Amino acid sequence: MEFPGFLGNAPVKEALSRAFSAGRFPHALLFAGERGTGKRTLAALIAKSLVCRDREHAPCGICPSCIRADAGSHPDIRTVEGGGASGDLNVDAARAMLEDAYRMPEEAPYNVYIVRLSGNTSNTAVAAQNKLLKLIEEPPDSAVFILLCPTVEAVLPTIRSRTQIFNLHPLEIGEAADWLRGKKGVEPEAALELSRRLGGNLGRMQEALDGSEATRAFMIAGEIVSAINGPGHRLLKAAAPLQRDRALFGETLGRLSLIFRDAFTLNAGGSSLLGGAPEAAEALRGFSQRRLMAMKELTDEALQMLGRNGNSGLLLTFYCAGLRQGDV
Repeated sequence: MEFPGFLGNAPVKEALSRAFSAGRFPHALLFAGERGTGKRTLAALIAKSLVCRDREHAPCGICPSCIRADAGSHPDIRTVEGGGASGDLNVDAARAMLEDAYRMPEEAPYNVYIVRLSGNTSNTAVAAQNKLLKLIEEPPDSAVFILLCPTVEAVLPTIRSRTQIFNLHPLEIGEAADWLRGKKGVEPEAALELSRRLGGNLGRMQEALDGSEATRAFMIAGEIVSAINGPGHRLLKAAAPLQRDRALFGETLGRLSLIFRDAFTLNAGGSSLLGGAPEAAEALRGFSQRRLMAMKELTDEALQMLGRNGNSGLLLTFYCAGLRQGDV
C-alpha cells in the first residue's frame, strides 16, 4: 500500500501496509488526532487502495476505480456524516449506514465507509455511536469502516475495543518546514517560524497560508494566552477583534478550550495534545491544575452563552475578567 501525499506517521503507514499486503486488513479502523493531521487524507487513501484494481501498487491512481475514487464517485465508497455545523454522525445517518452496509459491493471487494465523529459527547452523539456499534460488533464480511475522531476518549469504549486504533501526529518541525519550502515556496526562516508556531501541523499551516478564519482565531487565542498574566489592557487588546465578530469569537473560544485542556494534560504529566498549539499549552504549564480547569470551564461556559445569543461585548468583558482571577 502506498501513501502519496500523506507525510509522517511512519509506524501507522507501516502497520497498515503490512496488514494490507498480508490480506488481514481490519474491518474497523479508528484514526484519532487533532484537526490538520491528515485523518481524512489517510482515510481516502485507504479507501482508494481497497477498491484499486492493481493490488500490488495500490492505490495506483490510474485504474478506473482509483479515478472514480479521486472524483468522489466510486459506488463502493461512502463518506458518512450528520448534519449541522459539526458534521458529527447522527442517529439518522447511522441508521442509513446500517441499512446500506449489508448490500453487496457493486465493483470492488469491499464497501468502504468513512465515518466522521466530531468528538461531541452529547446524548445524540452517544445514541448515534450505539447504532454504529451494531455494525462494528457484527460487521458484514464485505465492509470496512474507517472512523475519524479528534480523540479516542470521545468514542464509546465498546467501539474502541472493536477497532484498530491509530493516533496521528503532526510532523517534526523541521520536516514540516521543509514541506513548506518545497511545496509552497515559503522562505526558509518564515517556513521554520510557521512550522514552530503551529507545531508541525500541515493542515493548519495550509490554512495559515490561505488566511482562513480558523487561523485568525488560532493566532488570537495564542495572543490571549500570552496576555493572561500580563497587564489588563494587554489582554483586552488581544481580545478586541472578537467584540464585533461573533463567528470569530466562537472559533477562538473553541481553540482556547483545547489549549487549556492541553495545558492541563501537560501539567498532569500527559502528552496527548489536541489543540495544535503546543507552545501556547507549554506556556501555561506553570499554572495550577485547578486554575487551568477553571479557565477551561469558563471558556466552555462563554461558548455556550455566545451560542444563546448573549451580548458579545459584555460577554467578552466578563470572559477576560474571569481569565485573570487566578485560582478559584
